[in-house]
Amino acid sequence: MAYETKVLLGFIADMALRTNSKKMYKGIAKIANAEGMILKPYDEAKAELEDEDD
Repeated sequence: MAYETKVLLGFIADMALRTNSKKMYKGIAKIANAEGMILKPYDEAKAELEDEDD
């Protein structure tokens, strides 16, 4: 997968987390993970994001 694609998928996944869109995040993760880019499960990623905001 091209670096630019990885960056875009990562950014879109982050935005899905920030807007509390679990279905969107899971769809993005499915695409990214199929291409070898491993995104964390939604609940784990969301918890990390909330820890960063504190």
